[in-house]
Amino acid sequence: MKCSYFFLVVTTTLLFQFSVKSQPAWSLKKDKNGIKVFSRKSDAYKFDELKVECEFEGRLSQLAAVILDVNNQYTWVYKTNKSQLIKEMSTGDVFYYTEIDCPWPFENRDMVVRMTVIQNTANKVMTILAKSVNDYLPEKNHIVRIKYSNAVWTVTPINNKQFKVEYKIQVDPGDGVPAWLLNLFAVNGPYESFLNLKQKLKLPQYSKAKYPFIAD
Repeated sequence: MKCSYFFLVVTTTLLFQFSVKSQPAWSLKKDKNGIKVFSRKSDAYKFDELKVECEFEGRLSQLAAVILDVNNQYTWVYKTNKSQLIKEMSTGDVFYYTEIDCPWPFENRDMVVRMTVIQNTANKVMTILAKSVNDYLPEKNHIVRIKYSNAVWTVTPINNKQFKVEYKIQVDPGDGVPAWLLNLFAVNGPYESFLNLKQKLKLPQYSKAKYPFIAD
């Protein structure tokens, strides 16, 4: 990964964290199977910001392996119809395309995401930044392109067999979906995704994963 992009990732993460300090407090919406989902109103967008907190068994490299396997993201991320790698800048820096299923009468959504995985070598905290990229691919007929999505994972090792995840996301799905309707059902998506992720971590293709840029 180029140094310039590394600093861009760090700066974006810090700005994301700073920008939410003045916002309303988080409200716990779901607490089940060790997965907590919170929401709060956003000052910048009409759609609620979401946060997930959980602890999983496994190593940091296992989680990175699942997350970076973007071609199989549709198998665990809630209501994802399609996920496809577009370009790999480096092992921990990828562009990918994803399409999200929306219930009738709304049109499906899609977006291009740049996802980067980095680790603080001092405390071993792993950060995953996933942000939508506009104008990377032509838009498709009858699918609404998501113009803004910003997700930050903060993954803190508890020991070499457990880690804690804090996941925050802000997204604007575009025209046609009323904010009140999306906010009403938004909690279930992150919960189901992280429940699926918990099972994915146990699969053999991920359980033995190792990366040179991640210290477990």
